[in-house]
Amino acid sequence: MSTAVSSALRHARALHERGALADAERGYREVLTVDPDHAEALHLLGVLHFQHGRMNDADVAMRRSIERTPSALSLANHASVLISLGRRDEALARLEAALSLNPSHLRALLLRAGVLSDLGRHIEAVAAYDCLLAVAPTLVEALWRRAAALFALQRHAEALECCDRALAVDDRSFEANHQRAQILRDMGRFAEALEHYDRALAVMPNSAEILLMRGLTLADLGRLNEALASLNEAIAGRPDFVDALYNSAVMLERLGRYQEALARCERAVALDGRHAGALANRGNALFGLARDTEALASYDASLGVAPDFIEVHCNRARVLTRLKRETEALESCDRAIMLNDRYAPAWFTRGRVLQRLHRYDEALVSYDHALVIDPSDKLAHFQRGNSLRSLMRHEDALAAYDRVLAMDPENIATNFTKAFVYLQTGDFERGWPAYEWRWREDQVGTFKRVFAQPLWLGEESIEGKTILLHAEQGLGDTLQFCRYVKFVKALGARVVIEVQAALKSLLADVAGADQVVGYGEPLPPFDVHCPLLSLPLVFRTDLASIPSDVPYLRARPEHVAKWQSRLGERTRARIGIAWSGNPNHLDDHNRSIPLENLLPLLTDEVEWISIQKVVRDDDMSVLEASSIRHFGDELGSFVDTAGLVQCLDCIVTVDTSVAHLAGALGKPLWMMLPYLPDWRWLLDREDNPWYPSARLFRQAHAGDWKDVFDRIKTALRSVANSAAAALST
Repeated sequence: MSTAVSSALRHARALHERGALADAERGYREVLTVDPDHAEALHLLGVLHFQHGRMNDADVAMRRSIERTPSALSLANHASVLISLGRRDEALARLEAALSLNPSHLRALLLRAGVLSDLGRHIEAVAAYDCLLAVAPTLVEALWRRAAALFALQRHAEALECCDRALAVDDRSFEANHQRAQILRDMGRFAEALEHYDRALAVMPNSAEILLMRGLTLADLGRLNEALASLNEAIAGRPDFVDALYNSAVMLERLGRYQEALARCERAVALDGRHAGALANRGNALFGLARDTEALASYDASLGVAPDFIEVHCNRARVLTRLKRETEALESCDRAIMLNDRYAPAWFTRGRVLQRLHRYDEALVSYDHALVIDPSDKLAHFQRGNSLRSLMRHEDALAAYDRVLAMDPENIATNFTKAFVYLQTGDFERGWPAYEWRWREDQVGTFKRVFAQPLWLGEESIEGKTILLHAEQGLGDTLQFCRYVKFVKALGARVVIEVQAALKSLLADVAGADQVVGYGEPLPPFDVHCPLLSLPLVFRTDLASIPSDVPYLRARPEHVAKWQSRLGERTRARIGIAWSGNPNHLDDHNRSIPLENLLPLLTDEVEWISIQKVVRDDDMSVLEASSIRHFGDELGSFVDTAGLVQCLDCIVTVDTSVAHLAGALGKPLWMMLPYLPDWRWLLDREDNPWYPSARLFRQAHAGDWKDVFDRIKTALRSVANSAAAALST
């Protein structure tokens, strides 16, 4: 090499080292103008191209350099270029060649191990890292990368040991802390994983990836609000970080913040319209907002991207069930099971759909499949118990619930449901104490009142004291249990009752009440309090001691007169009818009846009077086309309804507050009950000890109302005939 060429190369290299890349490139090209095959100039020009991201130019220059004078360094650097071009097999061949020239070349050893890992050849990668560590035993990068290869092989203990070696050299290594956290999280050791994510963040506080993983780990620990905060930090640093947006939406959905979850999903989908997870979670948020048709569309969009997304098939089944498209819901479950018959949630969801279809024996089979896969699945045991209960196998149901409680003695839903079984089967001794679990249940627990004054459950005397008896849950519950007020009064107390505003006027004269207050009105001073539905526990009520003297409520004469005038001349028996209750009741789909289904019952032998205050949209057109007389807003309060009920010969109703009103007034009450009714109607009897005037018409088969309608239609003839006879005399 001439002195001039050597000098020019040294100058260009110095410029390169100072970062004057454009000047360095001109210098290398000047050398190559003089000596086109100058190996070092070609190599360094290739390195410069690599730094500029011009990989194809780098490949050409380095390949020419190696053809002239191969060296371990040039071969290793060319391997880096080939890796960037995605040509890993060629890169591996270059690295093998480099190591044949210099078996201890650190860069070649490190790159070779990395390429083997990238190719999924993790066992060979571990061996390659061992060769590197034999040369440089404290090289932190080699240690944490070896841990990553061991992790890929699920050799967790060895991987952790490797991380520990790296951290012993440098306990602030970002990568080693990150890798150790990943391994620990995979092992389910979430608290330890969180510690190492935090250590990594101490080194690199704004790492969006670590903030994401930290958030997911906090979620694993059930700390959802903290998880969301970590994900929000990741998004603040990288607003277009789709994975953080998506996972933050998951947290918001799990926290019940559905509107915010939906907004996050929309942001994620705007950035990546084919993000199957974001589309799926958008469906979950819409489901939480009861926007079921939109939720189904979002699930379908997710499956359009990822047809085998098994969780989405299950969630799709859930929304289809709520849309009353149970057959399609079963198809979704079966698709999930076909994808993976060891996926327990698919069997569980299938069981839930079958329960909705009243196919309880088949539901049991599905739950049994889920429990073979995961015997510790408390929800599957619980719903299995519910299926057994729906089959009237109450002892078996209690045994299933006890399996849940063996795993989780404080399980609220299970303890509360056991109370229903006890009460429904007439085991009040165990039922009333168990019913106190209601205060810890999500839906009923919202009615719990917190007062400075103590709760009274009958243990101490209340003579000379003022007690507040407060209503809870539905209007029907208040109407049923206000019968106990006079017994509290008999203990020598001054009794204040607080009731729903709609009932205040009706209950103004209830026996034993010194003062009746409506919800939201100021409460007078009182010493102790008790919920109305805890009074059967206080008085140790059993089947024989149910206070059943009716009527204990009375219609106002002026309201009765008003309705007699409004109804006009009687020409036949007048039957009041109510066909639907509270749509938010958990069992509404079993106990309410679409009005269209009732049309066969509406014989012209009697005059039908609607005592249905709120008519659902689906029923309104049917009602308007029917012969039922409906008074709509004229039923202003329960005092109005009581007056109307008093004018009727009989009330035919599903389980709703009107039933309790009629029963409390002592009017003939015909109840249309599902196969498994609410606990207060008990089992296997046509009468009811709470309401002596009641006659119960129970489904013979779950979900089938036809037999109920047929029996009522037959019974109506006697009412019609009696009324006709009375009118003719």
